[in-house]
Amino acid sequence: MDESRIFRRRRAAAWGLRVTAAGLVLVAAGLAPAGSALEGQESGALRLGLTYEAGYVPGMVVAPVSTSAGFEELGAAVGEILRTDLEYSDRFDILAVPDSATLSAPPNYALWNQLGAVWLVTSDISVAPGTQTPLLRVSLHDVVYGNLENVQAFSLPSMDAADFRMSVHRISDRIVFWATGGQRGIAATRIALRRRDGDGSSYLVLIDSDGRNPQRIETGGRNVFSPAFSPDASRIAYTIQAETGYFSLVEMNLITGSRRTVASGRLIQTPTWTPDGRLAYAEGIGGTTRIVVEGEAPLTEGRIQSLNPSFSPDEELFAYEADPANEQQVYVRRVAGGPARRISIYHPREDTNAAGPDWSPNGDRIAYSALSDRRWQIFTVNPDGTDRRMLTRRGESEDPSWAPDGRHLVFSSLDSQGSTVWILDVFTGRSRPLTAGRLDGLPDWSPPIPPGR
Repeated sequence: MDESRIFRRRRAAAWGLRVTAAGLVLVAAGLAPAGSALEGQESGALRLGLTYEAGYVPGMVVAPVSTSAGFEELGAAVGEILRTDLEYSDRFDILAVPDSATLSAPPNYALWNQLGAVWLVTSDISVAPGTQTPLLRVSLHDVVYGNLENVQAFSLPSMDAADFRMSVHRISDRIVFWATGGQRGIAATRIALRRRDGDGSSYLVLIDSDGRNPQRIETGGRNVFSPAFSPDASRIAYTIQAETGYFSLVEMNLITGSRRTVASGRLIQTPTWTPDGRLAYAEGIGGTTRIVVEGEAPLTEGRIQSLNPSFSPDEELFAYEADPANEQQVYVRRVAGGPARRISIYHPREDTNAAGPDWSPNGDRIAYSALSDRRWQIFTVNPDGTDRRMLTRRGESEDPSWAPDGRHLVFSSLDSQGSTVWILDVFTGRSRPLTAGRLDGLPDWSPPIPPGR
């Protein structure tokens, strides 16, 4: 096996396609809808298309935050985060507020309806009675029916507090929940990734889903691989390689900062978590690798190289990559045992490797990376191997990891501009870079971050 491939965490240059009620509208990234010629963007990091279909995206206006004296800076910061989060949710067409528009109370629904809005978000900041705590009151208006859909007040920490941005991200997700009838948002999440320096050393970075607020995590090793969040987002697992070449699997508590070494050996790689919070990983034994769950019997055995486990939400099945025919492919099998089923497409005598599955939190799709025209690209497939969809067509795209909403993927992309991390909405094909100008890869998307983190 090519060891450089083992070190990759393959878990499952502008905005891409914007979807409107009339169909797909192309924007500056030079993307094309399914069935059209894919041209241009020769220097871009990726090209998307092939599987995306037109769908209705409702217009939304996010009005500036109304504030009293002394809260202007806070209001501007909150407004910027809300607008960005709702834009990045890919569920709404965020409309500009015309200079001529008057933000009256009650709102002029007829005016906003004329401008194409379905939803109107208004908010104001006041001080909680008897305290100095600022309160943000957020209202969601149904413009079409001309009524107030939801309203709620939220306490805000100070702008210099460590959890300020995450607190506002949670409010954004609440708005998504209201406007979509209970669907999850992605704003109050973080993404872990490996960042390399020019000297070849590496460390971990935790970054908000909007690309802001990066936090460096020192790992104590020159080479770090495969960060993975626990199901409650309280811990992160990763592997480090010592100068001797041996590996250690480390679990870090993100609340206390404490660490414990779970396993060490000649090859310890690709950690992940079972849905109930147990660590699973690949370990090298006697010239091969097998998948184990900490403290339990191995899930795979024999001379086959097995890596990158990912579990179904009900924990009945797991996906993984293996090489029984000397070609890494993606398989699914029952945790309780039994035969494995290949779900990636394999062509004998062709370079068709597939790797790094990641099971959607909705349970309906598995993402993985595979070679297409000798380049790694991102695919999704049903757990039974049907309905294979190719999501990227440019550069080298690998390491997919699902967001908790089950519709966004984060992945690494390598091209002439370097190694960066991108976010993709698998429903519309809309994409955005999470990082730029760095040597980043091996991303993992967290569950929602609970309050107090």
